Amino acid sequence: MRSSRPALALARLVAWLVALPLAASPLAAQDAGAAHKADPAATATPDATATPAMPRVLFYTQSAGYVHDVVKRSAPDTLATAEAALVAMAEGRFDVVCSQDPTSLAAAGLDGWDAIVFYTTGELPLAPADKDALVAWVAHGGAFVGVHCAADTFYEYPPYLAMLGGTFDGHPWHEKVTLNVEAEDHPATRGLGARLSITDEIYQFRDFQRFPTDVLVSLDTGSIDASKGKRADGDYANTWCRPFGEGRVFYTALGHRPEVWADARFQHLLLGGIGWALDGPEHPARAPDGALVLVGPDGSDAAFGKRGGGDAGWKALPDGSLEVVPGAGDIVSHDTFGDALVHVEFMTPELDPSVTGQARGNSGVYVAGRYEVQVLDSYGLAPGMGDCAAIYGVEVPAVNACRRPGRWQSYDIRYTAPRFDAAGAKTADARLSVWHNGRLVHDDTDVPGPTAGGDAEAAADGPLLLQDHGNLVRYRNVWVLPLGG
Repeated sequence: MRSSRPALALARLVAWLVALPLAASPLAAQDAGAAHKADPAATATPDATATPAMPRVLFYTQSAGYVHDVVKRSAPDTLATAEAALVAMAEGRFDVVCSQDPTSLAAAGLDGWDAIVFYTTGELPLAPADKDALVAWVAHGGAFVGVHCAADTFYEYPPYLAMLGGTFDGHPWHEKVTLNVEAEDHPATRGLGARLSITDEIYQFRDFQRFPTDVLVSLDTGSIDASKGKRADGDYANTWCRPFGEGRVFYTALGHRPEVWADARFQHLLLGGIGWALDGPEHPARAPDGALVLVGPDGSDAAFGKRGGGDAGWKALPDGSLEVVPGAGDIVSHDTFGDALVHVEFMTPELDPSVTGQARGNSGVYVAGRYEVQVLDSYGLAPGMGDCAAIYGVEVPAVNACRRPGRWQSYDIRYTAPRFDAAGAKTADARLSVWHNGRLVHDDTDVPGPTAGGDAEAAADGPLLLQDHGNLVRYRNVWVLPLGG
């Protein structure tokens, strides 16, 4: 049943954005005869007669570890508190099916769901092929939503942990806290205000970083005893979203206590997160404090000059993007940098199928002007040394995370500059980690020298170079965050 995001009706998106309420939803208990009764055998298979306009959402609540009270069922065919709450709050918007039966996640049936929501713990009893299929389903356009203990799941399956973006590492605080809403423009947080107070069990995470995850809500450490936390950076994210290939992931750590499920603010957050993961508007990653913004909302090329001298000469478009002008030449940023985090969003053009190979939306992102991460329409291909996200001529991407041409894509690059001694001799190679649409495709890869077309290595910092290869490739939301060292 899952359809491609571009094909979804505009009317459905507009209706969802307009209808999303902050008013409390009724949470009356569902009896055994309700339309969404929790019969695992019956609910595991999607109903082919469901209204096409109503997205099918699987709410999976099996506990292979600790069983939270909100997903304890009084009887196998009776919904638990969280299940009844989601069914009630989603009425008329999503067709929610609740299951604690692992057969509902069998690989053969995944395309019957439009979104999958986890409230789970432990090593769920899925076959290895079914776990792989779940991650692949998200990577190929699925909508995945994790609630609370979804981060306390599949510790022994790294692909799931990488997809979610963080792993449970304890809950030092179970009290009234203040949360900071960092992104008030996201459908999940719009209307919540800049801060909210709530009583719940508050998680901390390991294997979490803000790059490339987009944090929407975080813990205000002034509202708690921060000495109880483990993170050296004091960064306690609570709710986030992230791309994952062609799909999307939304996670919130709230939802431990029954009264939270009855809270209109949490309901707004969760419904908004599900809706965004399904077909909500794009949410470009925000430039962090201290970042050098090279292509901002106006699409100007003012932060760049032509390689070799002169004005950049690329085209600023009404949508806020910057488009290659074939023949104008490569452009380089006026600012230079050493170790840095680099964020680039790009779109390759839609071309006739007769156009093949390196002629399909070719461009490149040269970090420090020396090391190219290839830009190309490689959608659906087995990745090669010259395909999209390759470190050109050095390493093939671990997976093909491309989206179709005509859709915005992202690179998040962690760059460690080469090291030189006082005499100018190189003592360490440059290193690149690259996330393509949220998927790690290069993990601290050693780059022994400049890639083809790159500037010579030197101890000096270098600019960001965007390549003109004769194709109408677009760029937007380009920024660099210099790192110390």
